Amino acid sequence: NNIMAQLYVILNLNNKPLSLNEMAEQLKISKASASINIRTLERYGAVRRIWVKGSRKDYYEAEMDISKVITDRIKSIVQSRLSEVENMINSSYQVLNSISPSDLEEEAAIKVFRQKLDRLKDLRGKAQSLFSLYNTGLLSNLFNSGTNGSSKTGDLVLK
Repeated sequence: NNIMAQLYVILNLNNKPLSLNEMAEQLKISKASASINIRTLERYGAVRRIWVKGSRKDYYEAEMDISKVITDRIKSIVQSRLSEVENMINSSYQVLNSISPSDLEEEAAIKVFRQKLDRLKDLRGKAQSLFSLYNTGLLSNLFNSGTNGSSKTGDLVLK
């Protein structure tokens, strides 16, 4: 949101850590609003709390590598979504397994639905594998290697 972005920019542009009071004052927002938003930025890894000698206040500074902040946030979102999909698939299997078909038509429908779930489970597994491979840094190294002219991104084929 706007307040988080403004807090990050203020911290990024300052040469010294700032307190919540200083940030709230500069943005003309309440200290409570600054606190809530700075905690979220802290959870995202965009800012960190700093100890300042002689002060009992909380001070913060920005993570200067914005690409790291963005990458970490995307990784967190993707992993969360993959977990949600896994939970939905598992719940669907449980419901499917609890059904006792009353006729051949219903049995055929359950079989088709189970096949669709199997395909979704396989696709989710592939997405998780690709995500895990990306997290090792191997994929980003392959994709970034095209920038020096030694290889092309298009050379990478995923199956």
